[in-house]
Amino acid sequence: MQFKQMQASMKKAVSLAKQMEGDWQARMKLAFRSLKVEHYMKQPISKEIIEKLLLHNVSYRRIAKNYDMTRKAVKTFDNI
Repeated sequence: MQFKQMQASMKKAVSLAKQMEGDWQARMKLAFRSLKVEHYMKQPISKEIIEKLLLHNVSYRRIAKNYDMTRKAVKTFDNI
């Protein structure tokens, strides 16, 4: 991510965290994590993107649904 993209993401994360309830640090962590996942989901599919999504605990099912492919195709794409 570039600096400008990160700055815009932080602004979105703050507004999203303000809508949630609970501890501020936990809300910010959840909001920023969801924005990072959203950012990666907008990228074209590649092995690196799939690995980053899996590191952020995104399921194969959600990845497959986002990229309109089967879970088996995502798993084989990940093994390349």
